[in-house]
Formats: sequence, structure tokens, C-alpha cells
Amino acid sequence: MDEVLKLEVHGSVMLVVGMILVLVWSFLVSQWWSVVFLYLAVFFLAEAIWHYALADRLRYFNRDK
Repeated sequence: MDEVLKLEVHGSVMLVVGMILVLVWSFLVSQWWSVVFLYLAVFFLAEAIWHYALADRLRYFNRDK
């Protein structure tokens, strides 16, 4: 598989996991320990954005080759 495609697939998986964690957090928001789910959700969503940005950067700089 192409490196850029791997990054996009990984970013998509992290995006889905982050959205699931947000849903779990919203269901358990009344519990004090649900902050862990919110922290993990923000982490996974930020990583998904990073993977998409990196894939776009690699695609942009490798288009001339």
C-alpha cells in the first residue's frame, strides 16, 4: 500500500475511534471519571487531523516526482 494511503486509513480509523469516545463521554458525562474518555477523544481527533495533514503534505510534495 502507498504511504499516503496508509496515513489516510490510519487517520480515518483514529477519527472513528475519537467520535465513538465522544459518544461514550457524552453518555457518562455525569461521572467524574468520564474526563478520561474526553481526553482520549481529543487526543484521537487531534491525531486524525495530524495524519490527514501529513498525508496531504506528502501528496503535495511528491506530485512532481
